[in-house]
Amino acid sequence: MAERNYLSTATTPARAEGLATERSAEEIRQDIAAKRESITETVDRLGERVQETFDWRTYIGDYPWVAVGVAVGAGLLLSSFFKPRPTPRERMMDALAESIEDITDRLRHTIHELPQQKGGVGRTVKAAATGVITKAAVDYLKERLNGALEERERSDALPPEERMRTSASIH
Repeated sequence: MAERNYLSTATTPARAEGLATERSAEEIRQDIAAKRESITETVDRLGERVQETFDWRTYIGDYPWVAVGVAVGAGLLLSSFFKPRPTPRERMMDALAESIEDITDRLRHTIHELPQQKGGVGRTVKAAATGVITKAAVDYLKERLNGALEERERSDALPPEERMRTSASIH
């Protein structure tokens, strides 16, 4: 590029020849080598700075509490992915428990709204009867649901051919 500038500014061939002879080929090679060395050093320094900038160990050393916070946040995020989900059986049992709780609450409200008797024996008998009936209903429903679920699990565990034979013999 330097020669092009010399050539473009030269008006006569003699002047262009004088400018071209001012720098020898060896000087140009040395100049190129020096510039190459300078560029190499600059690139090496830039690479080291980039590596230092993106080195996670440096950040952890400089900001340990931030690193702890990031680790806790990542742990919480990952743990939400691996949270156990309730099985269909557990969901049914929860729904059953909520239904029974609702029924029991309604019965309590109904019993409390009945005319109050002065005798404590009647109230005690009603409370005992309600408790016994509720307990019997819960036990009955649990047995029915557990039996149905176990039967379904057994039939799901059978090979398809056995399942077909079992369902054909039942119907």
